[in-house]
Amino acid sequence: MTTYSSHRIASCGLFALFSLLALALGMGEARPLALATGGSLLALFAFTRAGFRASLGAFASALATLADLALLFCALSLTGGFRSPYALLLPVGVALAWHLEGKSAARFYAVVSVLGVAALATLGGGPIPATADLFSLLATGLAAPALLAALETLGGVRPEREATAAASSDEETSRPGAGVTSAVTRRDSSEEILHDLKSPLSVIRVYTDLIAEAAGRGELPSAEYLGNLSREVELAERLAGGTSSAPPTSAALRFDLASAPGTPPPAAPPPPPAAADLVEILGSLATAYRLSYGSRMRIEFIAERPELPVTADPVALQRAFRNVIENAIKYTPQGGEVRIRAGAAGPHAFVVVKDTGMGMSADDRARAFDFAFRGSGAVSAGTRGKGLGLALTKEILEANGGKISLSSEAGFGSEVTILLPFHKR
Repeated sequence: MTTYSSHRIASCGLFALFSLLALALGMGEARPLALATGGSLLALFAFTRAGFRASLGAFASALATLADLALLFCALSLTGGFRSPYALLLPVGVALAWHLEGKSAARFYAVVSVLGVAALATLGGGPIPATADLFSLLATGLAAPALLAALETLGGVRPEREATAAASSDEETSRPGAGVTSAVTRRDSSEEILHDLKSPLSVIRVYTDLIAEAAGRGELPSAEYLGNLSREVELAERLAGGTSSAPPTSAALRFDLASAPGTPPPAAPPPPPAAADLVEILGSLATAYRLSYGSRMRIEFIAERPELPVTADPVALQRAFRNVIENAIKYTPQGGEVRIRAGAAGPHAFVVVKDTGMGMSADDRARAFDFAFRGSGAVSAGTRGKGLGLALTKEILEANGGKISLSSEAGFGSEVTILLPFHKR
């Protein structure tokens, strides 16, 4: 269960508990309180549905908080105003937001709670409260921001989803002289390798299941499946051992013992530039992802030419394309579409990966290629990830003479465009 879902369940559960308490104490009419509790349950159901959250994008968490507070203030007005036991839920809500969704969510909750208390006091239409009532009003209005200030001062625990790397990045970049060097030292190469290994391992699982099913029917394994399985195993081995496109040749390692003393060995000729066919790579990837996710969404691959040879390391391209395609699949809801298109544009081959997922806001889009950055929409939706994919992909492509760009809009999907130089024969 994600921290986002845990927050919604905890909020709804506490609201229902306080509604029962208010009814037991005879503090309000049963019907309106029952309706408010029903509204809380309905909000829980809606905001924990993956498709609904994806449609709201980056606004899912904020809208869920507004719904919770709207119902809470309705219950306050029905059960004695600022003397109601529901007032205790305002500081509790800040604590839940802080520990389950982070500092930003807690700040938003505190601000909206203060505005709600002010609105409830001014729109009530009654006389100026007496001193005792004024104390209740101030206690209710200031409880949430006071707890937030205490948490900020004491440095309360932030949720695991707000990556530690992002927090340390904020500290480093705010410090004079902090720059690229400090960012590089925080990176964990083993974590990057594990990130890249997830894709071939998941595809290996799919092909072994398919081969096992065929064996159960008494059929021989498909030659295509065996070939694809072999490629995935080879890719996993190469990723685990490094990303070099080829091992050194024997000529590069040979030392000429017959050369004169003090004479350096002759330099080995540079290896020819690696070549890779985009149609072959993307076609096999599209087939593998279709087998894995085809029941959940449509995955389409269109090649404008039968071959698109580019100058790049084939293993590096596998890593880059897998990161982009898996991002598209991860953030596209059920029934959506991921379209992969490859073709030629002058001296470059292009690959466009377009999805119908949650998209990104302008602020998130500006930081999409930052290392360990995760967009607010992805965080709000509770989608797992570490923010490594696009950053690693950009590094890989630029090291192979390529470029990557992103266009996206919250709620309308994303489109990633990759350019690579054609291979000169």
